[in-house]
Amino acid sequence: MDIDYIKENYRFETLNGKHDLSDFKCESDDLTDFLKDDALTQQKSKLSLTKLVMCDDTVVGYVSLLTDTILLKDIREGDTKHDIKDQLNITSKKRKLPAIKIGRLALDEKYTRNGLGSEILMSILFNVKNIAENNVGLRFVTVEGYARAYKFYTRNNFINLKKDDDKIKEKLDIIIEKDPEKTFYLYIDLRVLE
Repeated sequence: MDIDYIKENYRFETLNGKHDLSDFKCESDDLTDFLKDDALTQQKSKLSLTKLVMCDDTVVGYVSLLTDTILLKDIREGDTKHDIKDQLNITSKKRKLPAIKIGRLALDEKYTRNGLGSEILMSILFNVKNIAENNVGLRFVTVEGYARAYKFYTRNNFINLKKDDDKIKEKLDIIIEKDPEKTFYLYIDLRVLE
């Protein structure tokens, strides 16, 4: 299937038992297995919600979303942190702030490395931003991204926690080579989308 066609015609559908997932395979067995074996069970248990990225009748990818919080102390120093502290008159570093977490995000391996993932991620972020503006208060989107996906998320304006700076600067390529599924916690302030 042509990537430009997919970019113009993909849609999100909530996972259900009628979807055929047999042909879906991404670069991570863990992410493939989650979709095929666990996503629907978790959804039925109200632990996460999985949206399939569909083009025509083909499962191109998926995203699994759930609620989360981020500690104020984990947000990098700067305008965002100072705005929140000033607006809410917060002094506790342990204050939790509401977030939506991307629990899993994956594309079928046939459709990777061509900008489709970034486009889908931006669509997800704008959908979450719409929810934040119209349905429930939240300001951040979080993800525990695999080391091999770290650069993908940072290219899309996600920020790692300060505590991981040294590991990432000095050892990211080594980590990707030795343990590509090691996770790093990253976040984005939805206000960057304004």
